[in-house]
Amino acid sequence: MKWVRAKDGAIFGVCKGLARTLDIPVGLFRLLWLISILFLGTGLALYLLLAIALPREDKVVQALNPRLLGVCAKVALRTDVEVGIIRFLALCLMFLSLGATLVGYVVLYFILDNKKSQSSDNKPSTPPLTT
Repeated sequence: MKWVRAKDGAIFGVCKGLARTLDIPVGLFRLLWLISILFLGTGLALYLLLAIALPREDKVVQALNPRLLGVCAKVALRTDVEVGIIRFLALCLMFLSLGATLVGYVVLYFILDNKKSQSSDNKPSTPPLTT
């Protein structure tokens, strides 16, 4: 599943991109989004956060390029989670913690390296021991 915005969406392409990802009709997804706006505007806030966080479907390769220090891209590479989801969670934490997450973000910039963590698929093999 690719969590992306559609390049041909009505506003930012969030509804169309997520509807394709979740295999839901776009009209139904947009209706649900409009209903969510009635609940204290949470739908509008989520839409804007997703518009910022999710890459457009035609720019998925560029999504791993650093935007702001590249921490979300590094976390995405290390955890094999899509960068749009990591960015969305980081934005949510930023607002919920009233900016305290910014300190952790900067600390992660200095802690994380640029290499992808080695999984069992790409670990170098060791030669067998001979006795």
